[in-house]
Amino acid sequence: MNISALRTPRRMAVAAAAITVAVLGGAGVGWAAAETTAQPAIKTITPRSEKDVTNIDVLRQQLRNYYGDALGTGTFGADSNYAREASGVARGGDRYLSHYRSHGHATKAIVLDVDDTTLATWNYEVFSNWAYNPATNADYVTGQKFPAVPGMVATVQAAEREGYAIFYLTGRPAAQEAATLGNLTADGVGVDAGYPKPTTLRDGEDGLFTKPDVAAYPDYLQTACAADPGGKCTTIHYKSATRAHIESLGYDIVANFGDQYSDLKGGYADRTFKLPNPNYYLP
Repeated sequence: MNISALRTPRRMAVAAAAITVAVLGGAGVGWAAAETTAQPAIKTITPRSEKDVTNIDVLRQQLRNYYGDALGTGTFGADSNYAREASGVARGGDRYLSHYRSHGHATKAIVLDVDDTTLATWNYEVFSNWAYNPATNADYVTGQKFPAVPGMVATVQAAEREGYAIFYLTGRPAAQEAATLGNLTADGVGVDAGYPKPTTLRDGEDGLFTKPDVAAYPDYLQTACAADPGGKCTTIHYKSATRAHIESLGYDIVANFGDQYSDLKGGYADRTFKLPNPNYYLP
């Protein structure tokens, strides 16, 4: 998912994940009930005891184990639980796309998020100790340091062979578009993940959608996000409005792939596929 502009509310990080993961059996007062003014982006419950919350250092080690990287080297294991789970989602998407039969005259298409949907950011999570920093993250983005999410390259390549238009939709800012494209495809810099190049839309737009500054919003984002604070799109409004725009140009989004539920909400896709990502949460 986006590791830049959309992560401003993001790094309640491991602490928030610990609460979300560990207190399912506990009871408590919900945030909404406890507060009447500003509320946290993540809605959960209030633990009654520290025993209801996974210790943050323990949780970090659990994440390392899940990624098959017990010593925290920044390289996930090819046979890790993470790799198996991600590959399983990719295979499920492949099966669905290969059996899909078009209806009407729209061109079939898929939409894919970038961070932790097509490119895995585990190396940055380890480097940053799950503490997002725009400057250090930008170094990873511009250095094109992210490997492919397990199983996803083969799925997207197969979709392209089967006639699907390929679109990437990320919250990364427009300034990072060239580096993002190079990391996804191949330009000889850093990691060349090997994904197909994005499809050029019928109106000539580039099929890699990065998030513009508010002043540069196209009409469809201005309309969809007019009621958002400062007119700045939430993740859900930005992504769903962009999918609606794609479909308005004569495409049928057969599948939408993302690692955050906010990547997937808002409609304009026949089916959604959720990639695993226990490292952060974007509302």
